Order: sequence, then C-alpha cells, then structure tokens
Amino acid sequence: MTESSVCESWKRRRLRNWIGGLTLGVVILSGCVLGVAPYLPRLLIEGFPAAQWPAAGYHAQINGVGRPLKLRADGLQPDPWAQRLFDEYDGKALLVFYKGALKLEHYAPDVSTSTKFNSYSMAKSLVGALVLKAHAEGLLQSLDEPIARYLPMLATEATGKRPIRSFLNMHSGLSFETESKAVAPSLPPKEKRIVKYSPFSPMARLHMRGLEDVQMDLRIDQTQIGQYKYQNINTALLGHLLATVYRRPLEALLSEKIWRPAKVSTAYWRRYDSDKPVSPYCCIYATARDWLLIGRFLARNGADDAPFLPPKLWRAFMGADLKTEQLNANHYENHIYHNVLDRAGEPLQGRFTFMFGNGGQMIYLMPEKDLVVVRLGERISPLHSTLYSAWRSISTGGSAPVRQIGFDRP
Repeated sequence: MTESSVCESWKRRRLRNWIGGLTLGVVILSGCVLGVAPYLPRLLIEGFPAAQWPAAGYHAQINGVGRPLKLRADGLQPDPWAQRLFDEYDGKALLVFYKGALKLEHYAPDVSTSTKFNSYSMAKSLVGALVLKAHAEGLLQSLDEPIARYLPMLATEATGKRPIRSFLNMHSGLSFETESKAVAPSLPPKEKRIVKYSPFSPMARLHMRGLEDVQMDLRIDQTQIGQYKYQNINTALLGHLLATVYRRPLEALLSEKIWRPAKVSTAYWRRYDSDKPVSPYCCIYATARDWLLIGRFLARNGADDAPFLPPKLWRAFMGADLKTEQLNANHYENHIYHNVLDRAGEPLQGRFTFMFGNGGQMIYLMPEKDLVVVRLGERISPLHSTLYSAWRSISTGGSAPVRQIGFDRP
C-alpha cells in the first residue's frame, strides 16, 4: 500500500469517527432535551397560536346556538381617520354596536363574517366574569378567601394563602414569567411588554402540559404582593378554580353562562393537550360578530329578565366606582381593563371598559351609551384614537334612544 493510500484511508477513518461522534452527541443531546422537555416537538409544530382559525394543536368546542342573534345592520363605513388607523395598524375587523344596531361592520379583504379570530388574552376577561358569576351563585363564598379553600392542592403552598381577589387583579405576587423589552409605551404594563419564552421555561411547560406540570414551580415574591404584575399563571389558577367548584370543564361552563345566553355561534378553545383542559388565559376562536355579541351581553349585563350578574358585581366588573386617577392609569381589576375618554374637543367622553389580546384584539364597552366596539387585527392600534374614530364614523347615524342600562341602575 502506498503512502498516499494509507493517508487517504486514515483520513476516511477519521471522518467516519468524527461523523459517528457527532451523531452520537446529537442523539445524546436530543435525548437530554426531550427528557427535560418531552413536549418540544409538539411545541415546534404548533408554534405561536395562529391569529385565525384553523389553528394547530388541540381545541375544545364551545357550544353556541344554532342560529346566532342577528342585529339590525345600518351599513355605515369607517370615516377617513378610522380607515387610516385600520390600515396603518393592520386591522382585520372593525364593528360598532350602538343603540341596538350594528352600525358599522368593516373587514380587511382577506377575511369575512365567517372568519374566526383568536381572542388571545381577551379570554382572560371571560374567565374573570365567570369567577364573579361563581361568587354570585354562591360557589365562592367570598373573593377574599384563600384560594386553597377550594384548591386543596395548594394548601401547603404560599400560593394557596393568597386570596382569590389577588389573582383576579394580578396582585397575587406570583413570579412565573420573565418580561422583556418594551414595545408600546403608551399602553398599560402588560401591553408594554413582550414576554420572552424559553422552550424550557415554566410558562412553556404550562402552555404545553397544563397546570399540574408546573405546580411545584409556583413561587410568591413577597415584594410583589399587592402590586400589579401580569402573569398568565393567575388565570390558569382561576380557570382550574372554576372547573373545580362547578365540577365541569371550563368550555362547558363558558357555553352555559355566556356563550349561549349571548346567542352566538360555536367557537373553539385551545387545550393544553389532547386529554387536558383548555388554557384559560388564551386562544378562543370566534367570529367578529360573535365577539360583538359577547361584548353586548357583558355591557348590558345579560338580559333584563335574566341578568348575568347582580348589580353590585356588574358595577365592579365595569369599573363603575373607580376613581378618575385609577382610570387614567389603565386600571386592571377583575381580569379586565378600565380607562376614561377625556380628550378635549372629542364628542365622545366618559369611562370605558376594555378586553385586550395580543396583536391589538380589543372589545370596548361603554354601557351608559349602549356602545360596543370590536377591533381585531395584527398590530396594537392606539387605544383611545381607535374608539374616538369609531364613534366619529357612526355619530351621525341612528336616532333611537339609548337603552337605559347606565351605572345609576339600582
């Protein structure tokens, strides 16, 4: 054998050994990664929750009614200001309900009345409303009771000693997620931040495997108790609380208490996994009209002959007794936001309540004006300007008296 052939043979053996070692390393590393995060392949396939239906992953059905409620449509169009905001911030749907009519219904070219939009964090406000409903129905005796009274699994944990109200208001002191860079300084703390998720973090495990997988990771930061800190885990615990006290899946509860009474169509709610509950903090897929009817149902407190909540709890959900300085700070209470319109020269003034989700999914509620505005899109639209411009678009239409459901109701 020549010297060159020996050299070539040695090089080939070295290459095979290197490839073999690399392959073995990859196999060992993959095994370690999957040992720590066995859900990782599914997480990579599912990705970030889709903005529109259909979506990857597992979903539970929220049963609606066979024939959704139809509102009288006036067919108005966005004025130039509203249209500019809609286009500039990648709007997908803009709907305005006022004085009993669907005054305005406007969509981007690639969506329609049948498109189901992801609620993202707007789902949290529905969970908050259901917690108040459970209190009204006597299943939760007091919102100031420790949550462990109803969730014995937390009895030995500091988390279990925190009152239910602290989870409703994001004041529990739970430290579970890591906040990253600011993205919208004009919006409240949650909207200012993008949360950076590691695929190995407790939040990723919660999102893919459910509450039971992260129970041992729950920690109370004593310095944060009583301070607003937006944490999805608060809603996850409240969802589990509701399913426990009602002894029913959360999607069935939502269907019975809100979805069907609001007379909306069937929707879909993301599950942690195929055999696990829904993720309470995120991802209900419903049409823009359905979201409008849900907003109408909450703003009107159900129907006159079947109120959703007792007046005192409804006022609390709508922030009726909050002080002006609280409203100016985008107050968060009962899992929903409150603010006030007070821009000089604008014809629309007064307090409002709003549901908010990733990408600027918004439902604005102004009960005293019988006004509901739904804005769905891909980027956060300016909070007040969107509402002002929607009002300008419909302010010349309609002459019916405002339905008397204001905060002076006994």
